[in-house]
Amino acid sequence: MEIEDSHLTGLLQVIPEVLAHDVSFVSELKSRTHVLEVKKGDYILRTGEICKEAYFINKGLFVNFYIGEKGNESVTGFASDTEHPFLSAIGYFNQKPSEFGIRALEAGELICFSRTNIEELSMRYPSFAAYYQNVMLSIISKLYSLFAIRQSTTAEEFLRYLYDNNLWMINRIPDKYIACYMGISQEWYCKLKKRVLKLN
Repeated sequence: MEIEDSHLTGLLQVIPEVLAHDVSFVSELKSRTHVLEVKKGDYILRTGEICKEAYFINKGLFVNFYIGEKGNESVTGFASDTEHPFLSAIGYFNQKPSEFGIRALEAGELICFSRTNIEELSMRYPSFAAYYQNVMLSIISKLYSLFAIRQSTTAEEFLRYLYDNNLWMINRIPDKYIACYMGISQEWYCKLKKRVLKLN
């Protein structure tokens, strides 16, 4: 879908003001991106595919997952239009078949950047290059931090952490996906959820 000014509203609110107010940059941004509408359940990236694009989430909720050798799916992270709105996979940087997949948990709308277009924008606008690099590092940092906290706490302690620091996940993401992310059954997750709610 061809991109319109309204599609860029959310992105222009989070990038540096110097870029958002640069008519030349905004014009190039429009010409180098496109809009992708997705339905609930659509795959943005399947395991084994090469991730050719990075995305800004205008609308929607997405899950990152890994499929093990036995075919079991493990949830590795989430991104939404309100939290962590930039979406991609490690394979985007090395252009190797991805070990991870991305799927829509809600109908949504994405602004798509090809790797080539991001590199070209980065070369022409150093402030964009710095911003994008910081965004990617921030995403990786948050993923590792949550993983480290989960590994060093009990399931109940981690759930309390989510309530205190990532309530959006509890409120928006279906229970079965958070349970999978935590590595526990949905039944056990629901019991822990009730216990934590009673103590809050």
